[in-house]
Amino acid sequence: MPHATRRLTGALTAACAMAAALLLWAAPAHADELSGGRLDWGVKESFRSYITGPIAQGEVQTGDGASAADGAYRFHSAAGSYEDGTAVVDYQGWVYFWGHDGELDLTFANPSVEYSGSSGTLYVYVNGARTDMASLSGASLRADGGTVAVSDAAATLTANGASAFAGYYEAGQELDPVSFSADVAVEPEETEAPSESAGAAETGDAVTGAVVDWGVRASWREYVSGDIAEGGWTVADGAADGGAVFRFAEGAGTATAADYTLAFQGTVAFTGTDVDLALTDPVIAATDGKGVLSAEVDGARVDLVSFEAELAEADGVLLAQDVPTALTEAAVPVFGGFYQAGDPMDPLLVAVPLTAGAVLPALPDLGSDPVEPATSAPATADADAASSGTGPLVWIVPAAIAVLLGAGAVTLAVLQRRKRTAQDSPAAPPAGDTPDPTQDGPEGPDDDKER
Repeated sequence: MPHATRRLTGALTAACAMAAALLLWAAPAHADELSGGRLDWGVKESFRSYITGPIAQGEVQTGDGASAADGAYRFHSAAGSYEDGTAVVDYQGWVYFWGHDGELDLTFANPSVEYSGSSGTLYVYVNGARTDMASLSGASLRADGGTVAVSDAAATLTANGASAFAGYYEAGQELDPVSFSADVAVEPEETEAPSESAGAAETGDAVTGAVVDWGVRASWREYVSGDIAEGGWTVADGAADGGAVFRFAEGAGTATAADYTLAFQGTVAFTGTDVDLALTDPVIAATDGKGVLSAEVDGARVDLVSFEAELAEADGVLLAQDVPTALTEAAVPVFGGFYQAGDPMDPLLVAVPLTAGAVLPALPDLGSDPVEPATSAPATADADAASSGTGPLVWIVPAAIAVLLGAGAVTLAVLQRRKRTAQDSPAAPPAGDTPDPTQDGPEGPDDDKER
């Protein structure tokens, strides 16, 4: 090989090595931890209709924080990891299908996904056994703005999934699409510990920082978000959406085990076809354990549900969980006659911290709303890198490619030059006429002797 060609090849090899080193340097050093978020999946629309229809005459229930939302079932509190374009995420909650007088008895619980690029797998615990339920495809995994998300991935039933359905469907059939999201966990900043009196008042039974959780009623949420009302709900002013329950916070008032009056902050607003209902700033008031939850509705305070519960102290918290509630006569018109006085509504949770370090029951974590993909390129590279979390890789890859292209261009230019030089040089000497090696040729004594 000519010396010049060897030199150029060495330079090109070095450039490749440098580009590879840059790429390795830019690769993530560790997986990002995921938390919060939700997974939405309706299983299969025809299956849901069949369960509650005239043939199966069954029912569907949700639990452990799972809920019906937007025509699907919503599972919550993601936990997992994201690394090198692959997300592995677990969710919580269960959906129970019952029909045919118990011959159909299925529980789908704690779904998880493994997703990379534009494909993945949905796993579900079916009556306690983890099953690869569906293969997912057709939607790209996005990692933007601190969230990892997939929207409306097509779901195809696997052979194991078909077995889990007890033969109701065959492998290869289409299921409802799957959407999921999770937040990239951020380590909390260290802060000074609050004083012991931060959560409880200094005198008497006055308290602050209480919360109340109430889902209104599961069938109401399903009606609002279903095919009839085609609506939904929003939370504001300090209220939080846990999927199956709404949390109203900043409760303040007085509290003992049997007598308590607490005023909370927040609004949950339901909207849809013929639905326009906002419940604001609820108050619970109980005497001898018998109480009422009221809220502002259209500017007037209305007693919504009655209940009976005494608060029990545990770990620095006055607590009552899963408290049954019943609709009041005054609340019947609030729900448009959808329910009657005395009908059971969703249970309550009341938690009152007595010390600054008291830990309140966790609300199902639905995470942040997924960031939709950008429709156009951002104006500045730094802003895009900061918001998308892509880091230096986006800019190093083009640089590495430029190095390679530059090296290739140099190689091509030199080879073309050598070709032109060969064409312009004198013809090779006749046989027997050997050039004098002591004499400089057209390019001097360092010219390649193999030419």
